[in-house]
Amino acid sequence: MKIVGLLTRPDFKSGVQFSQQILAYLETKKRTVVIPPHLAKALKRPELARPIKEMKADVVITLGGDGTTLYAAQHLPSDIPLLPVNLESFGFLSECEIQEVEDLLDQVLAGQLAIQETLRLGVWLKKKRLPDAANEAALFPINQGRPTLITVQLNKSTEFEFRANGFLIATPMGSTGHTLSLGGPILDLHLDGILLFAVAPLRHSFLPLIVPTTTTIKVQLGRVANLYIDGEYSTEVNQNIPITVKHSESSLRILRRSSRFYARLQGKLLGC
Repeated sequence: MKIVGLLTRPDFKSGVQFSQQILAYLETKKRTVVIPPHLAKALKRPELARPIKEMKADVVITLGGDGTTLYAAQHLPSDIPLLPVNLESFGFLSECEIQEVEDLLDQVLAGQLAIQETLRLGVWLKKKRLPDAANEAALFPINQGRPTLITVQLNKSTEFEFRANGFLIATPMGSTGHTLSLGGPILDLHLDGILLFAVAPLRHSFLPLIVPTTTTIKVQLGRVANLYIDGEYSTEVNQNIPITVKHSESSLRILRRSSRFYARLQGKLLGC
């Protein structure tokens, strides 16, 4: 791998500090490094600046937590694999802690890590394509004081109608996030499924449902709602206007040393 990108949040001081350390290490390895403009300014390296959406690299190292990784997945070209490095107390998507990064980088530069590809969801509002969801698309009524009528349609045929406080559509990776904190199931990353999850459904009128990735899902709320995609993008949705969600043509690509999904579950989520 000859071209390496670095990405961290502009307001994250530790991320900027460790970016400087990793940049110096990569340059000793004679690698070309590209970074977004805000980081180039912080590091006083304007010659390395590239707009995030136009960045071309063999791999991009994300420094932070899961939010930084999801931000990168939403804004970078989808074909670039990510190497998430954890700088926070929790980072389920991360492949390593900052203390391990130089040893892991040697393996990355030698091409010894595999690319793990996981499902992303395409999201449409009317005919407008919104950013893909690596974790989840979530709909919540603006006025959350009482349950709202929710209609879910699967493949233009099967339809569910119920009242709940919100609705989430999650990937297997996303099943370890918001829906899990609300009591939802964990999906194995190798499962070709999409999790449909109602928040506090009235009289348990909609239980968690896993549908095939070939399913086209339409969801509409009976009141004005906010749509959130991976916590990074949000927009307002008028009442009775459906969103459409289905398998995206692009995947989330993360460099992994091995298939450590259950090890991460035990260490970070299950407390084993």
